[in-house]
Amino acid sequence: MSAYRRHVATYPVRPVTVTARIAVPPDILFAFVSDTRNDPLWCPNVETVDLVDGSGVEVGARFRFHQHLDRPRSDRIQFDVEVEVIEVLDHSITWKATDKFQERLITLTVEPDGANSRVTQVTAASFTRPPGLAKWVYPVLARRTFRDQFEQLALYFERSGGP
Repeated sequence: MSAYRRHVATYPVRPVTVTARIAVPPDILFAFVSDTRNDPLWCPNVETVDLVDGSGVEVGARFRFHQHLDRPRSDRIQFDVEVEVIEVLDHSITWKATDKFQERLITLTVEPDGANSRVTQVTAASFTRPPGLAKWVYPVLARRTFRDQFEQLALYFERSGGP
């Protein structure tokens, strides 16, 4: 059992919601973003993703990410994140992501927007230690990170010639 699977006392911060319009039909976009093994293609801070348990995108499937966090005026931090699929609906998926810093509940929903898609991510995070200033800084930095990721997602589909 991974060290990250234990119960962790947490300190919640304000949830972060980010929405973007992506020029891809909803079914194609959801199939792509719901398979977290695609994250290295559009999430610049995710380096690798390995399936640990399960056979794919299904409730109970577990993945391990290796990712990094670039910090202003400081060294890059590299760490592993354990991700478990909690719920899969028609065009919505929820993951629980746990690492040495925080526990996150992430819900990603894809909805039609004309012939394109509107993707919304809601992330509720709880720190494993009292967050101090991070309580106020985290929502700002997380929102910027998630917007950057959605920009990279749109660019991925533009570069690949669309669906």
